[in-house]
Amino acid sequence: MLTCKRGVSIPANLLYDTSPRVRPDGFWVRPPSKLPAPGNGTLHVIVKEQLGQGRVGTVYSVDIISPEERPHIPPLVIKVSDRYRSAKLAREAWFYEEMEHLQGVSIGRCYGFFQVELTEECEVSNWRKISEESAEEADEEERYPAAHLTFVRKHHLISVLVLEQLGDHLPVGVTLEGIEQDVYDLHEDLGMLGIRAVDVHWRNILEASGTSEKLVCPYHGYQHNWRLIDFDLADKTDLQMKRAAASAHSFLRTIFRNLVEGNIVDWD
Repeated sequence: MLTCKRGVSIPANLLYDTSPRVRPDGFWVRPPSKLPAPGNGTLHVIVKEQLGQGRVGTVYSVDIISPEERPHIPPLVIKVSDRYRSAKLAREAWFYEEMEHLQGVSIGRCYGFFQVELTEECEVSNWRKISEESAEEADEEERYPAAHLTFVRKHHLISVLVLEQLGDHLPVGVTLEGIEQDVYDLHEDLGMLGIRAVDVHWRNILEASGTSEKLVCPYHGYQHNWRLIDFDLADKTDLQMKRAAASAHSFLRTIFRNLVEGNIVDWD
């Protein structure tokens, strides 16, 4: 059994643009959080099946085994960092914090970021441990503020994001009428905050949860049926919305065209 404590996210470096399409008022500023202050509760879960694995870590389904008197908790998944990847997951946690008012609107809900530092002797089964050499190539230290670089190299640190369980991927081999515009609009929502989703893939678009309330989008005035995930590579820019979303829209057109033809395109 591992006991993780609440972790501290790593803010993304701000990317300044020199084009005329920058926001006239500078970077979008996150409003004060509407969430209650962190409490002293404990969430007990049993890790179940692996749902996916990517650049930063592995996503698992979980069974919640907290006491019966707990408040309602929707179905959850956890995203567990690989060795040498805790900083990347901490960066993704920051983007969930930055986009708090888009949780349940355009992105999935995040229920916290937690960490535990292991002793040298401790071994965790099924913990993917990439090599330090591979980590050095992939960390892209320019993405982290200088004050956090020592954290980047902690290799006995396990980090966990607790997220709501979302639905299926975009369908393959059928018409996407109504879906395409919904997903385009998701990236516009991020663009309103100057956030650019760099990792635009079929696997990073999931159907909204059927067990959580869908909130009305403050920018488009309707409930989105899809959600974006995976933000460790995202950028915080001073670009205007259309410019911030432009590259994502270009990738999406290729994704949608191939899906209708029965193909899943991947450019990793």
